[in-house]
Amino acid sequence: MENERILFLIPPYFNIDDYGSDARSSVLPPFTMPYGILSLSAFLAQRCAHKPEVRVLDLNVHLKEIAAQRSSAQCELFLKELLLRQTREFQPTIVGISALFNITFRYIEELAKAVKSERAACLVLAGGGLPSAAYKEVLELSPSVDAICRGEGEIPLAELVDAKDKARLLAEHPSWMTRAGIAAGKEPRHSFVQELDQIPMFDYGIIRLDDYNSRSIDKRHSAEQKREMTIHTSRGCPFSCVFCSNPFLHGNKVRAMSIERVVDEVRVMKEKYGLTVLLIEDDHFFFDVKRAKEILRRLAPLEIRIEFPNGIAVYAIDDEVARLLGEAGASTVALAVESGSDHVLRNIIGKPLQTGMVKGKVEMLRRHGVQSHAFIVIGLPGEHAEHREETLELLLDVGFDWAHIFCAVPIFGSRLYDICMENGYIQKGSFLEHVMSKSVITAPGVDPQEIERTAYDFNLNVNFVNNYNLKIGNYETAVKYFANVTSKYPEHAFGRYCLAEALAGAGDEVRAAEERAHFDGIIARDPWWRSHADRFGLTGEPGRSPHPTA
Repeated sequence: MENERILFLIPPYFNIDDYGSDARSSVLPPFTMPYGILSLSAFLAQRCAHKPEVRVLDLNVHLKEIAAQRSSAQCELFLKELLLRQTREFQPTIVGISALFNITFRYIEELAKAVKSERAACLVLAGGGLPSAAYKEVLELSPSVDAICRGEGEIPLAELVDAKDKARLLAEHPSWMTRAGIAAGKEPRHSFVQELDQIPMFDYGIIRLDDYNSRSIDKRHSAEQKREMTIHTSRGCPFSCVFCSNPFLHGNKVRAMSIERVVDEVRVMKEKYGLTVLLIEDDHFFFDVKRAKEILRRLAPLEIRIEFPNGIAVYAIDDEVARLLGEAGASTVALAVESGSDHVLRNIIGKPLQTGMVKGKVEMLRRHGVQSHAFIVIGLPGEHAEHREETLELLLDVGFDWAHIFCAVPIFGSRLYDICMENGYIQKGSFLEHVMSKSVITAPGVDPQEIERTAYDFNLNVNFVNNYNLKIGNYETAVKYFANVTSKYPEHAFGRYCLAEALAGAGDEVRAAEERAHFDGIIARDPWWRSHADRFGLTGEPGRSPHPTA
């Protein structure tokens, strides 16, 4: 039996029209390491009777290289030609499209069609968060896709690779869905790896590690040489937050690596691959607080920096956890706050969090040298203007080092998607517009255009005009954060203004004057930025602006 050649293909994460656009709307792709594909490859290499040859084509990496110089149409053409070249060269027998978000609907069929144009007999599969939850829609709208994998793919793909009759396996396997299976009433079921220690350590040689050094959220270190690497020490989450589709991918029951396996894997990352920054991306790292504490204790001697970019449970933080995070090298954690309204948290999101505990948890972390970022979601059905005002008040009061403000996205598989469809809050087929910077939900108290304006105003207000580190005189940190903003978005007027403020506070008046000149030039030529600067009181004399009315 000839060994399979598998090309794992990662489409753009977001709307390609937003890449390379102006500073106030552009969305750069989050270059998270393709952890799921690395896991699949390692599992196949160990489990399959005939080890397949594997390649990875992450279109996000190539999109980053060209987006600033090309139009969205040119970018799409470039990526399609890149795929065609890879297909001709590698001659894959299987192409696996790894799709995360709703917006990838835009790309799946075109990419699958391109593969089929070169390799008509190639088996084109799709998996990941989106296809797992929307297998019917993906198969309906993507005729070039042969089958969908429900949930985690290690076991289903290994069994498919080893199968002599692949058509029969796709028809009969509980985790593979085809058009014929849907027509026959087949319901998909998960095939989870119950013991995560059974998955071998990864072969990072199938990717270029240097392509994945942009996920870190602690921007104090953004200009430093580093080696970021990702680990998921567990899979699954017992909660059911309204906007989350986790059960369709990993299930509600948490499965975890042993503590020994976690520590061994991180040690190998450091010694073999030069790890300096460990990104722990569990859905719920603190599902077992005792286990989490022991992992932190065991990681501390490795002297690496640790971040939690996916968000951790606020309620799990106590002084011992904060201390252990600091001792383990956790420089920054993202907190899954989501809202400043107890009503929204309790009755809409379904989250076991009370807003009154947030500030104390942030202060605990700060005492042990750990920065706090906050994840906030606005525009959920049932949320009203007064709830969003409560969120703004919380953000300004707590003083996070940075706040990430998102518009609610009705992800396939989430309760939010079902609510929106049942009540007509989104249009059927509108999933091509579902990105976190854009609001598509129309519900009582939720106007999409107003939500987008509010999200951006919150960002300008909290992260720039009333930036915590600027307010307390922590100018060194502020300089690094705003320098990171202006390096990515040179025309970001508020970034230039606040960088000037931070530099002046740090005593560097020469560079501060240069940044003020940049700011003046931007608002002189761009009426959009000028209107925002006027409204937030940034166009007066140099010095800290008054608190605005958001």
